[in-house]
Amino acid sequence: MYDRILVALDDSASAKMALGEAVKLAKISSGLVYALSVVDRGRWPAEDSARFDFEPEPSAAANAATRIFEEAETLFRESGVSGKVRAIDAYGENVSEVLARAAEECDADIIVIGTHGRRGAQRFLLGSVAESLVRATERPVLLLRHDG
Repeated sequence: MYDRILVALDDSASAKMALGEAVKLAKISSGLVYALSVVDRGRWPAEDSARFDFEPEPSAAANAATRIFEEAETLFRESGVSGKVRAIDAYGENVSEVLARAAEECDADIIVIGTHGRRGAQRFLLGSVAESLVRATERPVLLLRHDG
């Protein structure tokens, strides 16, 4: 069914729901979970003489990714599921495009991602990584909505 399941993680309740669902799918299908967090700490310079806008020290996002991965690895162990964790620095690239490319690289059978279910002005102002991901990939995407 699903041999390779990519789950997108951030520090949100909807991401935790997505991780739980990815683990359930992996348990049913004896699949492998790829837990991925995209960290955006800056952009590469446009030209050689430009100054790097890159934070060399671990950022709050990188620290959150470490905590998220520890939780994921604990859940993998407790559930008896095989899983790998990975952080990718987006360097200013669109998060949904980074996720879509990562799904291609690991040949994911499905992508699991949480969504906040924002509507109206909130969605317009904040955007939707989940919606953009659905548009950026040809792979199946399971959206889990957290209304909290």
